[in-house]
Amino acid sequence: MNKRRKLVIVLGALSAGLARAQPAERAGKTMRVGMLSPAKRAAADVGNSKRFADAMRELGWVEGRNILYDRVFAEGDAKRLPALAAELVSRSPDLIWVVPGGVGALRAALASTRTIPIMFSSEPNVVERGLVKTLARPGGNVTGVQHIGRELGGKRLQLLKRALPKIAQVGVLVRPSSDPSRTSQEFAMIEKAAATLGVIAIPAMAKEVGEFDAAIASLVKNRVEALLVTHDGLFYIGRKRILELAASQRLPVVGFRSEHADDGALMSYSSPLSDQVRRSAQMADKILKGTKPADIPVELPTKFELVVNAKTAKTLGITIPAEILLQAARVIE
Repeated sequence: MNKRRKLVIVLGALSAGLARAQPAERAGKTMRVGMLSPAKRAAADVGNSKRFADAMRELGWVEGRNILYDRVFAEGDAKRLPALAAELVSRSPDLIWVVPGGVGALRAALASTRTIPIMFSSEPNVVERGLVKTLARPGGNVTGVQHIGRELGGKRLQLLKRALPKIAQVGVLVRPSSDPSRTSQEFAMIEKAAATLGVIAIPAMAKEVGEFDAAIASLVKNRVEALLVTHDGLFYIGRKRILELAASQRLPVVGFRSEHADDGALMSYSSPLSDQVRRSAQMADKILKGTKPADIPVELPTKFELVVNAKTAKTLGITIPAEILLQAARVIE
């Protein structure tokens, strides 16, 4: 065998070896995903953290085999988020996923890193808030699914009026914000809808779970006949307490997530959070495979669903009109 032929064989073997080694190395790399959650750890196994991990598993990312989740929880205390975000960043994850539940988590993550990719599943007005440059071209290290929630406040009031045509006064639970325009935006839309429906909308402020009791007590004092919950992460995390207080006063509640209806609200109307989490997992899959967040457009919800809790209606002595039941994506019996 001449030297030239030996060299060709050796180079060929080396090339084949490299071709086999490179995929093996990629397949053997375990990706690390940080989960930054405003919620309590106890809710993770049945909440959005589990939904995200399940959606990732369907895409081939199996926990303990090729992906590890580094989960941190603020336990409902937003003041802990900056320290928790910094803690995650210090461990150099390949991606940080901001678990739905409040706008503070995304800002905390961005304050801690401008290089590690960050993914969100349910954030409002991300361009207006300066979190991305544009929806089509985010331009930085963050992308995800922007929710449409506050814009639906008037629609929820319309549904309530159709369910209870004689209703005249509705309490509206609002969270005050350092940005007055954000606080008043959804309530202004609700007031506009109320004027056309012949309903008086009465606001009650609560900036933390501990203020729910006083807020709802003030609405009861004003003789409201139902409660509308504005779209804020606090009212998602603290929904069970809100619903307990409303139930004690026999107040029907309309919420902004299907989980409100699942937990006892009369109705909810929203884009399904489960769908948004699934879509963000698809985007996370692209990032873990090498696509930059700056090149992945922010997506908007495409599905909206009405959920009716017939059990709650029966408890409150409310007959839900057939037209609403037919419109519902799901009726809880």
